[in-house]
Amino acid sequence: MNTRKLLFAFAAMLVLVAAACTPNTAEDDQLYENAVDKTKLTKKI
Repeated sequence: MNTRKLLFAFAAMLVLVAAACTPNTAEDDQLYENAVDKTKLTKKI
């Protein structure tokens, strides 16, 4: 039973590390780049 908990914890850790390492930025998102009309953007201070 202890081995099963250890293996489950290791698998959960691997899933979290894999999810954290995937690139999820706006720079890589082509749909975001095409959908935003940059002519109407204003910089607010």
